[in-house]
Amino acid sequence: MVIWFFSINILSFFYEKKFKIMNENIANIKDLLQDYTIETTPKVYKKIEELKSLLPKKTWVYITYLPDEDPRNIIETAKKIKEEGLEPIPHLPARTIENFHNLEKYIGSLSEISGVNKILIIGGSSSQKGNISSSIEVLRTGLTEKFQFTDIGLAGHPEGSPDINNDELDKAIIDKNNFSKNTNANLFLVTQFFFEASSFITWEKHLNKLGNQLEIHAGLPGPANLKTLITFAKSCGIGNSLKFLSKQALNISKIASTNTPDKIINDLSNYKKSNNYSKLSKIHFYPFGGMKRTSSWVNALINNDISINNDGEIKIDSFNF
Repeated sequence: MVIWFFSINILSFFYEKKFKIMNENIANIKDLLQDYTIETTPKVYKKIEELKSLLPKKTWVYITYLPDEDPRNIIETAKKIKEEGLEPIPHLPARTIENFHNLEKYIGSLSEISGVNKILIIGGSSSQKGNISSSIEVLRTGLTEKFQFTDIGLAGHPEGSPDINNDELDKAIIDKNNFSKNTNANLFLVTQFFFEASSFITWEKHLNKLGNQLEIHAGLPGPANLKTLITFAKSCGIGNSLKFLSKQALNISKIASTNTPDKIINDLSNYKKSNNYSKLSKIHFYPFGGMKRTSSWVNALINNDISINNDGEIKIDSFNF
């Protein structure tokens, strides 16, 4: 009888501890997702017509600037998104801008016409159109200060870049950190998308050796099928992720089903919790499977009851695509 009593108490203790850990993990996941960001294109936005019904107020919405895009479309899209009560963050791909005159015109228009004070400056296309070759060149013009931009995102590459060698990527991180020490703007890194938390963790450990002090927004793909994800991974030249997806595609049952980054989110949340040095602060979503699908899924993760199974996968109560 005594043994039975103590056995019950021990089991009760372990179940309570497991339940407490589960609740802490869930709280950490929701906290990490709370200020999530997302992106769109002028073409997609034109089809959707409005985003305020899909996203929480003041959500940061990045606007992709493709190589053949008319900058006036970016400016107009940013203006409309701002009018919806959201925070537009237009892309500025340095190598797509033909000259410094056009650069000032674009940055000035975003500020004065669109009313934005946040921007993402990236190198952009490997094909350089003019005499601007990198994001650090754009920063050094002083134009973001002239037009009073308060938040400036810069590119991060957890799996490297097909267009830039690793030494140049390292130098870029160091240069960006050095620039951040002499500006009032908040500089941060937004990463290319990846499919395994290990890619991010290995990369951030390397950044720490370089002395990185910039906060990091981890880029993840929104819910989409494998075919769509593989297409985007190929177009971006993301090697490790492409290998991971190709292995997943060997499982025929997974090809047509919707893939969600819930396990990556759980892994990143656990990593952030157990590593005080981590600069991970937000999750940025690439809505490859559609803006509505991605936003509804993320909003449900934040607002609905969720549970985590033994494989680290997150299940959402009362939610279906």
